[in-house]
Order: sequence, then C-alpha cells, then structure tokens
Amino acid sequence: MFTLPDIPGRYPVGATTFAVPLESPQAVGSAKLRHSSGNTPYEPALLLEEVVFTVFYPADLQSPSADGTQPEQLRKTMDWVPKPVKGTLRGYAHFAKLPFWLSAIPVYPDVPLLDPAESSDNPEAQWPLVFFSHGLSGTRTTYSHLCIRLASEGKVVISMEHRDGTAPVVMSHFSGPGGSQGKKGKRRRRPKVKYYLHPEDIFYEDDGAQTKSAFRADQLLFRRIEVYLAYKAFSDLVDAHPRAEAGVHVVYGYKCYEMPKRGAFWQSWAAGRVQCRDDITYIGHSFGGALVVSLRALLHKGARFEPLPITHALVLDPWLEPLATPGPAPHVEATRDARAPSILVLNSEEFTLWSDHFARLEGVVRAWRQDIREANHVPGEESQSTPVKLLTLVRAKHVSFSDFGVIWPLGHASRDGRIVLKIVGDLAIAFLGGELREALQGIEKRDMEIEHTKKGSLNSAPPALRHRKLVGHIGEVIVH
Repeated sequence: MFTLPDIPGRYPVGATTFAVPLESPQAVGSAKLRHSSGNTPYEPALLLEEVVFTVFYPADLQSPSADGTQPEQLRKTMDWVPKPVKGTLRGYAHFAKLPFWLSAIPVYPDVPLLDPAESSDNPEAQWPLVFFSHGLSGTRTTYSHLCIRLASEGKVVISMEHRDGTAPVVMSHFSGPGGSQGKKGKRRRRPKVKYYLHPEDIFYEDDGAQTKSAFRADQLLFRRIEVYLAYKAFSDLVDAHPRAEAGVHVVYGYKCYEMPKRGAFWQSWAAGRVQCRDDITYIGHSFGGALVVSLRALLHKGARFEPLPITHALVLDPWLEPLATPGPAPHVEATRDARAPSILVLNSEEFTLWSDHFARLEGVVRAWRQDIREANHVPGEESQSTPVKLLTLVRAKHVSFSDFGVIWPLGHASRDGRIVLKIVGDLAIAFLGGELREALQGIEKRDMEIEHTKKGSLNSAPPALRHRKLVGHIGEVIVH
C-alpha cells in the first residue's frame, strides 16, 4: 500500500470522520434518477439525508483514541479510499471508466484533539476553522495532502463529503435496504450506495427544466445546505451543546456510532477548543471553487440560515461555468464579519490557457476587487493592499491541487507534483497568516507569455490547449 508523502509540521495530525443524520430528508430541485445512474431509478437525484465530513486537526497523542487504542499503540495510517473499498472502487470505475488502487493517509485516526493552550500563552486559545469543498470526482480524502499541511500548522480543517452526485460514490450510514443473514441470525444492514451522476443519469419530468446548467445550480444549492448544516452541527459539538435531534456520529467505514459522551476523545471536542464564531476560511477546488466564488450564496434564502463568519477564501482552479454570468460578488452581507473577506485565487496553467474561461475569471476578479475596496474603505485612509490576488502556477495541471498530483499516474514518483503541492501549501499558510506578500517575495515570478509548441507539454489538457504552453518552468508563479 502506497502512503501519501509525510508532512513535517508543528503538530502531529489526526483525522476523524463525522456524520449527522437529518430527521427529515430534503429533496433539492426536481431532477430524478435514470436507470443508467447505477442508483435507485426515479428517486430524487439530490436527496439530502445526512451530512458527512472528515476533520483533520492537531492531534493529542498522549490520550486513547475513540476506540480505546492506547497512545503507545497508535498507528499513523488511514485509508485514502473510503471503506467499503469494493464499493468505492466501483464508484471510481463508474466515474472514470478505469480501475483504482489503494493508498494510505499519514494521519492518526480518531485520536483526541490537542488542547491549543498547550502551545500558547493564552489559556483560552482556540484553533482556527477551515472548510474545504472538493471538485467533480473528488471525495473528503482527495485533498488530504493539503488538509494535513494546514492541520499540521494549527488549523482544524473540515473536508466536506458532498453527496450531490459529484463524488465517485457515497455510502449511507443511517439507513439501507435489505441486507444478508449473518452467522448468528442477525440481519446485516446493506448500505445505500450513490454513484457519480453524469448529465445523462438524471431527468426532469418537466422537459423545460431539463438543462445541464439547471442541475449544476441545484447541486450548488445542495452543497450550500450541506455546508451550513455541517457548520451548525460542528459548532454545537465543540461548544458542548450537541442538538438532540441531530447528534454527531463517528464514522467507521459505512457504519457509524453515536459519539460517546465520555472519555478523552469526547472531552477534547466538547471543550471549546475550535474557533467557530469568527475568522473562518473557506477553500474549494474546481466545482468546489465555484461554491466559494458564490460566497454571498452561502446564506440560503429558503431557510433561516445565519451567514457564516468567513474572513478568507482560497479558490483553487475555480470552474465558473456552473455560475450565472458575470458571477457573484462577495458581498459583506454574506458573512458575519464587518469587512469583506480576503480572497486568493490560484489557477493552473491548464485553466489559464483556457482563454474564454480565464477572461471571465479576470472579469470576476476585477469586480471583486472593486466591491471589496468599497466595502472595506475607511474615510480618510487610502488602501495600500490588493484585496484579491490572482496567481497562475506554471506547469500546474487541474489535478495538481489534489492528491492525484502525487499518486495518479505514478504521481508519487513525480517531482513536479510535489513541487506544486508544496507551493500551494506554502501560499495557503501564508495567506491565512496574513503573510502572502512576504511569501511571494520568496517565490520565482515571471510575466505571462504563451508559446506554441509542436507537441503539447500538457497532454491531459483539452485538444485546443495541447499546442500552447506558458513560458517558464515548474515552480514559477505569474501574478495577474
């Protein structure tokens, strides 16, 4: 089994997957499933039944884990491919028509959360909170390398498992049809499985509503609701106020167990060690980037959801096509912070060479800069900083922001994949710490130039991009 590259940091990193059931499942949009989806036909395509997320965090290795494993027996390994493995591999095959292999994540599973006061002079210190949204074909573990990097520097990272048909496969944890008879006569629950949804896998009974863009809009709304519910449940947990109607459960494979209200593991989470009421960061890649771009939409108008206290947004290779033109501005009203959030956009070479898409992204960034300057303007003061940064990473591919950059194909032997992930991690940490300008001074920069080649260097790019590339080399950054 291949293990993702280990990450040296200030803290050892733990990871726990939580699930929260919904008392009343909620259908989002009117799309239904076809037989081709591999799911139950004619069911709502977007049915929200539970919210699931993996949390990466600074780990306490001096106390037993959730299952009672003693400190001296803790092992630094967690499955990259969620269990049950067979179902997940089938999901990848359904999405990409290719087999997949197993990898391990270098974290301590289900260990207690470290007390931040142990490394701070402030006895009331709290860990900052970060949310992460994956792209198409992503999962809650697809970006483990970056999540671990952030957690090792003192962040608590909630990596969402979006159950909107964009993951290769998701499993139910609270309900499932049928099952098989066990050795002792007990019926084994069979988890409900949902596979990736291609456009041809869904239909609308109203033909007039059947558009690809309509379904993407429904998926974005589905994700916003998931994010809010995850935030609410996690905030209640760490404030020691778990809601009786939405108890937080710990996930093991496709099974889950109600979180025990005792022991070091429970006490570490219910002791107010995470900062949930302000200074939240949101990170998203590709379709997840589209969610982050629509920051103002994090306030779901159909429900009484309070806006989230987002102060930083890190947007990785955002895919803008699901968004209405020209694109939303990050209005202050979308957050609980008094000022508009700081925004950093990191683009791959592939997406920057996608001319029409990049022109739209530049337009969105210009509008953001203007809106944020106006929102943050203080009479009598002149701002010296640019509120939104847009950078291109030379030779980076669209998958370079994920773990695929170091494992697919043979990515673990790829020097380029590790270089890009290191730059992304360095810039992310500097951005969250208010030191982006200093970090950029230590990175090689160049102006944007495009050259034509006989043989494209980016073989994974669409055909129109294969005979063009940016002048430069891996490790260089273009500041737009």
